[in-house]
Amino acid sequence: MPSPAMSPDAKIQMANELRKTIRELRDRGLMVAAKWASELLASLPKEYRQTPHLPFSPPPQPHTLPPQSPLTNRLRPSIGEFLPSPGLGSFNAEAGPSRGRTMHGIELEEEDDIIEEDEFQLARGYFDLKEYDRVAWVLKEAKGSRARFLRYYSMYLSADRKAQEALPHFLDTKEERLALYPALSPLISELKDDKDPYLIYLRGLCYMRLDRKPPAVKCLMDSVKLKPYNWSAWSQMAQLVYSADMFITMKEELPSSCMLTFFAISCMLDLHTATDLVSNMIKELLEIFPSSVHLKAQRAMGYYHMRDFETAEKEFDAVQKADPFRMEEVDIYSNMLYVMNKQAKLGKLAHEYAEIDRNRAEVCCLIGNYYSSRADHTKAITYFKRSLMLNREYLPAWTLMGHEFVELKNSHAAIEAYRKAIDVNAKDYRAWYGLGQAYELLDMPMYAIEYYNQATSLRPYDCRMWTALATVYENLKRLPDAILAHTRALLGADRLQTPTILLKLASLHTTLNQLSKAISYHRKILALGDKSGLGLSDMASSYLAVAEWEMRDLMLSSSSVSALGNGNSNGMDVDKDDAQEEGARGDWALASQYLEKVAGSNAPQRDKAEELLRALRLQEARMAAAL
Repeated sequence: MPSPAMSPDAKIQMANELRKTIRELRDRGLMVAAKWASELLASLPKEYRQTPHLPFSPPPQPHTLPPQSPLTNRLRPSIGEFLPSPGLGSFNAEAGPSRGRTMHGIELEEEDDIIEEDEFQLARGYFDLKEYDRVAWVLKEAKGSRARFLRYYSMYLSADRKAQEALPHFLDTKEERLALYPALSPLISELKDDKDPYLIYLRGLCYMRLDRKPPAVKCLMDSVKLKPYNWSAWSQMAQLVYSADMFITMKEELPSSCMLTFFAISCMLDLHTATDLVSNMIKELLEIFPSSVHLKAQRAMGYYHMRDFETAEKEFDAVQKADPFRMEEVDIYSNMLYVMNKQAKLGKLAHEYAEIDRNRAEVCCLIGNYYSSRADHTKAITYFKRSLMLNREYLPAWTLMGHEFVELKNSHAAIEAYRKAIDVNAKDYRAWYGLGQAYELLDMPMYAIEYYNQATSLRPYDCRMWTALATVYENLKRLPDAILAHTRALLGADRLQTPTILLKLASLHTTLNQLSKAISYHRKILALGDKSGLGLSDMASSYLAVAEWEMRDLMLSSSSVSALGNGNSNGMDVDKDDAQEEGARGDWALASQYLEKVAGSNAPQRDKAEELLRALRLQEARMAAAL
């Protein structure tokens, strides 16, 4: 991704383009995109968005002529000459039937929009009150681009609302697409040949709702090429990117710009491929937009996806301090506090945002996380449902509600919630992982394997996904597959998870009587323990296993077998091939050292270590006497 470094002139031009786009977005009711563009504009340094760079700023005037001369009057035009006039033309406007410019290059509204201004304002009032059918009725004869978009967008929103209200059950998602098809299909046909960038965006939105992804992607790409600051189009397009290969293909067709970098960051976070590259892209954009809270929040999200929770928490705290009323990422922040077991901080956060606005989907999700942390799963589900009543497409609430149903052992309801989450965003690994857990509870391991595999494909370096998959294989006695899954889990394990996985691998190899491989994992545990400071109780079983392995020649002798009884605590049956693999005799001194450590501890393996140590001492005494 090329650096988005920009010259001062380019930043001034961007500020003017953002102002124009913000007005267009607001006129068309695209308030989320308008808010995002406004925040982006405000994050530009002030020197690029103040006079003399504002489009209506008068040019500097010479002071050599008398102030009342006719020439001076011509050089000092009134402010009206820099703004669109209420009529069809403007001072010194360029020729053309539908579009004119002032002498300073300001584009006038299209002629049809000016003629239909009264009807448009009436319809916009209805739109703000969510009376979408009235908007479509008032603007049924509209010809201007603003009015036509508002009409078609209102028809889309009306169809969407009616389809959701017609659903027979809150969690029933099977009929939603079928309910939308009769209304959206003719709308798509009507917009098919329209070249207006906002109507192209709307057509892409309709394709998305009908699950027609290829034409949706094409429409959204065409739209952002013409109107690059419509963030709604970029974010909808990011939802359709299902792989890194698809993103690379799309990137080649899109013009290089700051918006493409914003899009890249969003895609990479959504694909759970947050790396140092994402951090570098955010750093470069912050050089252009130094006060962008959105970019700071994206940086916190990057650390969260990389599971660097301590750094992510500091970043989220900085975002909250910079904008204490921002709600966009509060659900992720609350998830992280839940995982970190910071219940007090989570409760404080929930209380603060509930006072701001408890009728926001994000805040209801935050409160639901708080009740979940207190193991009040029923109340948590109530708030997640309330979040979805406010926004049915709010992905985190569907996934988290599924988790709560799993906690209540209601697998069928959990499966419905997870499936809806996947309908909203098939890249949500948590929903796939949750489906695997739900089918494990239902004792349907083959389905669980399928869904865990989907989760591992989305999070290939998350050891939790691989460990869950390995556990299912173990229960099915498919031990070689379990070993492969645990081995893959090691690639993404942290220093706390690694010893547990190594011990499991050693146990599985022991069960398969692959003792030399099992011992190699026990040695890795001991090496890791010496390096990272694991407790003796965590390494006791590995100390004992390695000691037994070093005593393998002793254990094969008849006198030793009698002394040792019926085998060892790790279930090792040492055969002659294993005994001869590394020589006739093991390292008894090392075995003695390890056994003394375990025998001198309070580990459960202490008695077994003492028994082996006595046998080792006895054999050493016999050998000394023989010499």
